[in-house]
Amino acid sequence: MEFRLAGAADREAWLSLWNRYWADQGVDISTEVSETSWQRIENPDNTSKALVAVDAGGATLAFLNYIVHPCTCSERLLCFLVDLYVDPSRRRQGIAEAMIAHLAAEGRRQRWLRVYWNTDWSNEPARALYDKIARLSPYLSYFLDL
Repeated sequence: MEFRLAGAADREAWLSLWNRYWADQGVDISTEVSETSWQRIENPDNTSKALVAVDAGGATLAFLNYIVHPCTCSERLLCFLVDLYVDPSRRRQGIAEAMIAHLAAEGRRQRWLRVYWNTDWSNEPARALYDKIARLSPYLSYFLDL
């Protein structure tokens, strides 16, 4: 399996998984939002990036979208892991853990301060993995919709 930054050749496979990701969450994501997200990922000057996991046959198995950004408490950058999705037929094979490890290794190379993410409290399979590889933040997330 190969992990790489998503590029133009990955658009259709990423989009297919992206749409399944949102459908699994019961969200009808618009074409415009999907296109904007992809344009950000594909733009080398944007801080939004995506990793894809590709098997030996060239099939895309998963994506991990992330944003690298400054932090007020350090000169080092932070990485927010925004979305992580593994094709349901390929789950429980270590792909998500390997993708996070790949992202963490890149962060160490670039000297980021940390990688952080959110997940739903009810997502027990994901939380079991996250509890194994990271520490639970003591902070709560609040949203102020605008």
